[in-house]
Amino acid sequence: MLFSCKDDDAKRQAETIKTAKLNDSILKIISENWRFNIAPLNPKVEERLSGWNEWQQFNDELAQKPVGSLNAYREKTKTLVTKTELLKTGLPAFFDKPQVRSRISVLDTRMKSLYTYISLDIIPEKKVIQLIGEITHEVTSLQNQMNELIILNEVPKEMGEDEMLKAMDTVRMANPDMMPQPPANTPSTRPGFGMSGANRNHR
Repeated sequence: MLFSCKDDDAKRQAETIKTAKLNDSILKIISENWRFNIAPLNPKVEERLSGWNEWQQFNDELAQKPVGSLNAYREKTKTLVTKTELLKTGLPAFFDKPQVRSRISVLDTRMKSLYTYISLDIIPEKKVIQLIGEITHEVTSLQNQMNELIILNEVPKEMGEDEMLKAMDTVRMANPDMMPQPPANTPSTRPGFGMSGANRNHR
């Protein structure tokens, strides 16, 4: 039993050393690839977002790279999950649209996946690197969506467009083809027609 316990301790120590070396290697790989290359905001979008504190905090966290151990990266990812969730609660009214919320939800899912994988004892570094790229893509897509909303908002209506639409509605309502038609078997009510044979004989 004594020898068995010593063997078990030796195996555990060997596994611990092996895991530590593996994690050191993984830490180096993750550190080299921990880059969220987000393009600068369009000036008009940036102006609209100036009062959105949750967005500023999210981007500040995204820009700050962890240093030290894998635990530092785990804590950073955990914080990013929280900051991503807060984007849905502080969304400005102008950007509070289904397409924006949908992109935030996708970003939230990607961030939670990153936290799940980076919290494992043996981290699948390839999956982590893949998710870093996907998160970068989702943030860029979110920014592009907000930019698109501003562009659509700035497109001026043509002169007389409202009047033209009202006229089209009037014409459509006055079109006989659009009116309900009487059933084909409805008797005619014109004088002299549709009288029964009995009535004709009486006359």
